[in-house]
Amino acid sequence: MTARPTPRERRQALVTLAQAARRDEVEVPMRDGAMLAADVYRPDPDPGRPVPAVVFGTPYDKRGVGAVDEGRFLQARDYAYVAYDTRGRGKSEGLWRAHVHDGADGHDVVEWVARQPWCDGRVGTTGLSYGGWNQWATAREHPPHLVCMASFAAAGRWMEEIPYTFGVFQLYFAYWVHGTRRRIQNNRSDLDWERLLMQLPVSDMMESLGAAPGTWPDMRDHDTLDDFWRRLRLDDDYRTLDLPCLHVAGWHDREDLLGAFHHYESMRRDSPRAGDQWLIVGPWPHVGTRYPQASYGGVDYGAAAALEMDQIQLRFFDHWLKGQDNGWADEPRVRLFETGSDRWLTPPAWPLAGERRALHLRHGPAGATLDREAAPAPEAPLAYRYDPRDPVRVPGGLSYEEFYEPSLDESHLDRRPDVVLYSTPPLAEPLTISGWPRLELFASSDGEDTDWHVKLEDRGPDGGLIRVAAGCLRAVCRDSLSHPAPLVPGEVTRFEVELNPASHVFRAGHRLVLAVTSSDFPWFARNCNRAGRAVEQRDPRVAVNTIHHGPDHPSRLWLPLVGGSGLP
Repeated sequence: MTARPTPRERRQALVTLAQAARRDEVEVPMRDGAMLAADVYRPDPDPGRPVPAVVFGTPYDKRGVGAVDEGRFLQARDYAYVAYDTRGRGKSEGLWRAHVHDGADGHDVVEWVARQPWCDGRVGTTGLSYGGWNQWATAREHPPHLVCMASFAAAGRWMEEIPYTFGVFQLYFAYWVHGTRRRIQNNRSDLDWERLLMQLPVSDMMESLGAAPGTWPDMRDHDTLDDFWRRLRLDDDYRTLDLPCLHVAGWHDREDLLGAFHHYESMRRDSPRAGDQWLIVGPWPHVGTRYPQASYGGVDYGAAAALEMDQIQLRFFDHWLKGQDNGWADEPRVRLFETGSDRWLTPPAWPLAGERRALHLRHGPAGATLDREAAPAPEAPLAYRYDPRDPVRVPGGLSYEEFYEPSLDESHLDRRPDVVLYSTPPLAEPLTISGWPRLELFASSDGEDTDWHVKLEDRGPDGGLIRVAAGCLRAVCRDSLSHPAPLVPGEVTRFEVELNPASHVFRAGHRLVLAVTSSDFPWFARNCNRAGRAVEQRDPRVAVNTIHHGPDHPSRLWLPLVGGSGLP
């Protein structure tokens, strides 16, 4: 029997492996004296001269598979690569408090890297998800040696995206805060999530999960758009960000699609480098933006959907950090995968839509329909009962692995009495949307609060419902995310619900379907139909929610139509 290696032998093997990979673990000093742990991947082979550097900050372990693979890829192509654990995570010192320290710390890491003898002073950043947000927080601090950014599925549109989406708490953060409660990411699959997620109030459930002491209180105690979240938002900062950026997003990203588009659109509108912004959007989920795939959620998009993102990012860095004339400057500024037609487009700008047209929500002899003509006279309202004890669920189970990337087929909505489905007739010709859909909804509730969850679906000839876009709004936040106001029970109120951006072709013979309901569990926490702080609600009540139609209450779906598309 082979003897097991001693701890000393295992440590030496790790040292030998790191040396072979030209990787050194270092401490990077912050301005307040804290030390952040970083791995430095030096070019292999050694060029004998300083080289540009790429920096990646993560709370998910600087030696995670993605960071190691990216480090080895770039070091083999004459770059230094620096992956560091964010404050309080992994081996880095300090208190983990998500989002709060990333800007100042990121600035200090970039400038430390630029001063090292192996760096030529030109630094780029990269990162997915939290690593994407980390770059924007860093850029706002204006480190002098930051040259460019590659931003994948970046968060940052706080309180309109995460952790509350227009007032609705993303219960996904139960998984996330639990997973980040210690220095190293935790396994989420060993818990009874069915029991945990049904627990009320949400704050007690989070405490039972052992939520992170810094991060969870920030989310719990700041449930409106207050000064805490305003300080994190970059709304007034884009005009000072003089940086070229590669923005990558996925149509099926349930986490940070809104943030990724917000960064891109804001830079295009306000940045001094508006012309040096590149946008790539594919049919991918969150992590798929960095690691594209050909299929998702039961839909096969073809091999062309799986872009070689390593090579795309490398060309971007080669152009901006090495000054190579590699054709990057002539690359299309926008590259979109159009779902429905399943093809790549390179339009001159985003969004493609030249006009916004309305489909009116109607309720008449044909049932609940979407019509290009407004109702000439009042039509009967449609009411449904929303019971928080029996919420509409995403397809699949409640474990993290089951619900994180659910099927795009949402035919289960057909079987729910608490979902109202408005539909067009079969389309005589294709209809293309590209932009941000929006629902103008006139509705009432018999209580002081509820949620509106809206989904735009593509119903094919087989009857299946394929999710295209979705949005939600907590009713008390209809006029202000900073100052929620209870509903007047029974009073018809106008709500405006933003749906996520989409670029999609509804083919001939298909139908547009709009689903309106009041829950989307467990991605979002359940509204107990009571005003007050969402995460403290413990006494659910059944609400009767009513949608109104007609000239006095013109509920309508606003669609960003591409030229040549007519409404049914």
